[in-house]
Amino acid sequence: MSWDNCLAFGEKGERLVLKKVQLKYPKAYKIEGFCKEWDIFVPEKGIGIEVKNDRASHRTGNVVIEDSYGGRPSGIETTKATWWAYITKCHLYWITPDKIKECIKDNNIKSRVIKPEDIYGGGEYKEKSLYLIKEKEFKNYATRSERLEWQKLM
Repeated sequence: MSWDNCLAFGEKGERLVLKKVQLKYPKAYKIEGFCKEWDIFVPEKGIGIEVKNDRASHRTGNVVIEDSYGGRPSGIETTKATWWAYITKCHLYWITPDKIKECIKDNNIKSRVIKPEDIYGGGEYKEKSLYLIKEKEFKNYATRSERLEWQKLM
């Protein structure tokens, strides 16, 4: 799958989450372009939401949480988002960064370094480090889990 296809898929996930958030917070909006802090901002609450999409979790049994890119902290280590909306094949998990970190610590999960050529979808040019968390463990730390129909994201 090309980088452009991965990007389009990610944006589709962001729109899905935005629609759900706007049911309660109609002023919420998607940040256009690159924003390191978050993907969606909710003015009514003054908070940001990071949206992650994982198309492989149903095959691997893991969710992926990045903690560095190119040797510099990123992802869970630098997030300013209050919430993460993590989309797998069948679920949308609502989880806070603190709960993700708690899951990593409680389950003694070590980050792994991945080379650019090993990253699914291409478009990566630097090494990244990430945590592979068993989805069954991850869901125990989520505040909320919603069942999804995968076809709606395809």
